[in-house]
Amino acid sequence: MENNYQLSRIHNYVMGLMSKEEMYAIEREALQDPFLQDAIDGYKMQQGVDAKQLSIMQQRLAQRVETQARDKNRRFYGWQRLTVALAAAVLFVVACSLVFFNFITSKPGKKTEVILMEQQLRVDSRTLAMNDAIPEVGWSQFNEELNSEVRDILSAEHVVVRFEVKNGLANTITVTGTSSSEVGGVLIEFVRDKIKWKGRYGVIDIKIDSKE
Repeated sequence: MENNYQLSRIHNYVMGLMSKEEMYAIEREALQDPFLQDAIDGYKMQQGVDAKQLSIMQQRLAQRVETQARDKNRRFYGWQRLTVALAAAVLFVVACSLVFFNFITSKPGKKTEVILMEQQLRVDSRTLAMNDAIPEVGWSQFNEELNSEVRDILSAEHVVVRFEVKNGLANTITVTGTSSSEVGGVLIEFVRDKIKWKGRYGVIDIKIDSKE
């Protein structure tokens, strides 16, 4: 039904002026539309109305339908606005989180080197004669850090590393006892760049076990 419930049809239905097909159609509409059923019931109780009353009933029914439609639209658009507001709030929180995260991660700070230690210590180092060089971190920490540096070296090695100490740094470094340029390069870089030294001259015997 539209805004106007076509009270003339209701009149014909109540008065029995419809065909069976028309009566079946309006009864089916009444099952789906409670306002139409109310109108039919009210018309039966009034036992017919004149033209003036008919016009008033039409107006009242149209107002009820219009009011129901407005309420329905108000509820629909209310939920729609609420959904849009919630989505905007979520996007705002996400944007603020990203800005804050970028601000925190971009702040300058002291970089901390994380050394991944092997579960099994494969390195053993000893000082030889003429050595007076000592790592500032101590020999235990020296072995642990060197153990991490040689994690990709699979073979067993036994070498001697010699160097001079100037301003706490190793210089003029030589590695003897290995034919592997990889092993020599790793040890030279470690002694020179990763360790600060005390003393003047270093002679270190280093053993590296094979990696199982």
